Amino acid sequence: MKKSIILISAMAIMISIISCSKEQVKQPGVADTGSAVVSASNAQLAKYPVTGFAYKSSAIEPMKWSNWAKIAAPIVSGILDKLPDGYVMEVRGHTDSRGPEDPEGDKPGNLKISKDRAKAVYNALAAQGLKTNKITYRGVGSSEPLAGAATDSGQQRRVTFVIVPK
Repeated sequence: MKKSIILISAMAIMISIISCSKEQVKQPGVADTGSAVVSASNAQLAKYPVTGFAYKSSAIEPMKWSNWAKIAAPIVSGILDKLPDGYVMEVRGHTDSRGPEDPEGDKPGNLKISKDRAKAVYNALAAQGLKTNKITYRGVGSSEPLAGAATDSGQQRRVTFVIVPK
C-alpha cells in the first residue's frame, strides 16, 4: 500500500513538472492571432466574385463592374483596413477549362488570360482608390474550378479574392 502511494505521488509530481516546464511550441501551418480576421475576411470575400467575362477576354463589363463596385468595394476597403501585418488581398483570375493552360500557337493560354483578368480587376480597384500596396494579383487558369459548375462553363470565368500571407 505504501509503495502504491509513493508511486502515485511520484507520478503526479513528474506529470506536474513536465506539464509546467513545457514551452508552447507554435505548430507549423497554424495561423497567428490574425487568423480569425483572415478567416472571416476570406468568408466575406468569397461572396463577391467578379463574373461575366467573355471567352478569352479580360475586359470587365462596365455595367456589371459598376454594380459590383457599389456593393463590394466598401466591403473590400473595410477588409483591407483590418488586414493583419504580413497579409495581402490577392485578386485571383480564373478561366474555364477550354483551351490550353500554357500558350500554344496563337492561343495565349488560360494562365495568361486569368492573369489579365486579375490585373484588370486589380487596376479597377486601384482606380476606386483602394490601397494597392495591400493588394496583389495572380492568374490560376482553370486549376481552381467553381464547385457545382461544369469546368468548361462560362461560370468558371471569374475573379475571386482571398487574403494570403505576403
